[in-house]
Amino acid sequence: MLRRRFIQWIGAAPAYCTPLLAADTPAGAPPNWQLPTLGGMQYWADERIFRGYRIQRNAATGHYRLLDPNDERLAWGTYEQCREKLDALIRDERLKPLPKRLVLTLHGIVRSRHSMNGIAEYVREHGRTAVYQVGYPSTLESIPEAAATLDRLVRRLEGVEELDFIAFSMGNLVLRHWLGDLAEAARRRLAEAQPVVEPSRPKVRRCVMIGPPNQGAARARLWQDSTVGRELYSLVLGDAGNQLGGRFGEIKDRLATPDAEFGIIAGGKGNATGWHDDIPGDDDGTVGVEETKLPGAADFTIVPVRHTWLTGDERVQRMTLSFLDHGYFRSAAERAPLAALPVSR
Repeated sequence: MLRRRFIQWIGAAPAYCTPLLAADTPAGAPPNWQLPTLGGMQYWADERIFRGYRIQRNAATGHYRLLDPNDERLAWGTYEQCREKLDALIRDERLKPLPKRLVLTLHGIVRSRHSMNGIAEYVREHGRTAVYQVGYPSTLESIPEAAATLDRLVRRLEGVEELDFIAFSMGNLVLRHWLGDLAEAARRRLAEAQPVVEPSRPKVRRCVMIGPPNQGAARARLWQDSTVGRELYSLVLGDAGNQLGGRFGEIKDRLATPDAEFGIIAGGKGNATGWHDDIPGDDDGTVGVEETKLPGAADFTIVPVRHTWLTGDERVQRMTLSFLDHGYFRSAAERAPLAALPVSR
């Protein structure tokens, strides 16, 4: 309770301390002073992205803001007020529609969308210009909440027909939970007498999972072995951090295996001990190699890189682009798929 109240107070302070200077805001929207921001760190969730502009929701207060491609705030207030401003910009600046295919990146816990800069830039520079880095408040909202936000963002990608994902660490659980939510919604519709019309969403084509804690994270559970460690861990990492460790069972059954082609890049020493003595088997210092595995992967590989540095490693970046283009990390001959589990009947 104290953590939540403190977070709400800190998150609300910037909004209410903003000087009230009007700057071409939509009718009824709070006056805005166009100032640089950090682009959204732990308090902000991306709700809509369009050509570098993004509407974000504050996890503490629930209010929204519109940022330009330079992360300067153009408007704030309700979602509708920010959408009105963005729609006017799209019309007045004659911005092109979104491309038919997009690549979305999802960062890990405690990080922000900026932590995916290196891998996103590599993919852009080598042939894919449409890469959007998605941010979410990883320590302030649970994994199911982050998945629900991702769904709203995806449904607002008007004109996009296919999506590729590059997900790092906990971002993979957000992705899998979102896919699980969609599958559960589909099952409910089949069970209903009257079919429900669902909003259209782009098809997921390929996914690259980098350092994914697909089976939970032993290191997260280690933090929770002592009372002091458990309280400190919860204070800093919140519900999502706990769902990586001792409360993994809360989300486990909702984590879907992607129907799309997916590949897994794990970090590890390539031996039986890894970097962390208390994580069984090989590991990247944070996630065990066995914890990254998910049956059905089209390709699997291990690189000798610690967890923190995986997305910045050029080998990982090169293999990520190769998988998005071809469905394998190095070559078709070197592909190492993980056998899918048999379908129960």
